Amino acid sequence: MLDIGVDGVFTAEGHDWRRQRKLAMHALNTEHLREFFDRLDQVTGRLQRRWERAAASRERVDAQSDLMRFTVDVTSGLAFGHDLNTLEEAGDVIQQHLDKVFPALARRVFAPFPYWRWFRLPTDRNLDAAMQKVLALVHDLVAEARARVAMKANQRAIPGNFLDAMVMGQSDDAAALTDAELVGNTLTMLLAGEDTTANSLAWMMHLMVEHPEVQSKMQMEADRVLGNAARPRDYASTEALRYIEATAHEAMRLLPVAPLQGAEPNEDTVIGDVRVPKGTSIYLLAGYAATAPENFSDARSFRPERWLDANTHSGNGHNSHAFLPFGAGPRFCPGRHLAMLEIKMVTAMLCHNFEVVRFPGAPPPEEVFSFTMMPKNLFVMLRERRPA
Repeated sequence: MLDIGVDGVFTAEGHDWRRQRKLAMHALNTEHLREFFDRLDQVTGRLQRRWERAAASRERVDAQSDLMRFTVDVTSGLAFGHDLNTLEEAGDVIQQHLDKVFPALARRVFAPFPYWRWFRLPTDRNLDAAMQKVLALVHDLVAEARARVAMKANQRAIPGNFLDAMVMGQSDDAAALTDAELVGNTLTMLLAGEDTTANSLAWMMHLMVEHPEVQSKMQMEADRVLGNAARPRDYASTEALRYIEATAHEAMRLLPVAPLQGAEPNEDTVIGDVRVPKGTSIYLLAGYAATAPENFSDARSFRPERWLDANTHSGNGHNSHAFLPFGAGPRFCPGRHLAMLEIKMVTAMLCHNFEVVRFPGAPPPEEVFSFTMMPKNLFVMLRERRPA
């Protein structure tokens, strides 16, 4: 991330990390998410209308593509208050440039050495050009945010987005973030919040297709919680979606979008009986841990109920420490509550209004790694349903 000019909480260490982490956690707390609920509902409504048109014409739906549009619109709106509306219109200039970033980052993850620090290939030059444009645009947005907050300095205003919240959360000069840090954290939210949530939802839809009995239980819960509403009415109603949340956890356990999680020790250390020198690249096989039989009973089976049984969490074939979709420890993902809110909003809307099946003749999706693990060719058909 540092190599492309993104210096935020994801890459910071020590005092800088603690300072940025505090502001990022404040900006993404549940109070701010509650204030953002109406905006999230608006984008979910756009996705619902898009799917209603697809269901009426019985057309093939590229689920991963639609869900990516959804998370782009949500994340950009929450990050800096910019309504891209890619669900209904062509993407704007920031998203057009960001679309070039994910594939380039994925290639770098698997590069045998960081060659780009010595010479540039055409793909690297394209990445550089895209990031220059993005960084310039976000610097302008930071300047606008500082001006907005300065105008409301004497008011107890509620921040309208992540960027405003980070600026407003700076209580003293020691905690203040530089423009570069604000840019880095805003871009970190965009890059971390789009692919991960979209692909988690996409894999969840795939498993709903493969397990119609689970889909039926999800529909029953959505019907009970939503009643006559098309989507969850408020933040509190999403907290009642326990089976849908359990299904999301089970999908993330079996098909994690981040099956590899990297780390690098800042000093020499020992893990188990292995000495690990400072600066060694370490990769945690999160996907393996989540499906290992010593961590979960019947580990390869799709069984959302395992997350509802309180007895399983005390051991007995359910090691929750091996479930790491949002990482663990002090650097646990600060956006986890937003991700789960998005997942429950979309899934409740989907289950309440539609039945999802594989599009006739479509093969099962393939696993493809492009920054995150995504389903390629997840083609489904939606059938409108009218809950009793």
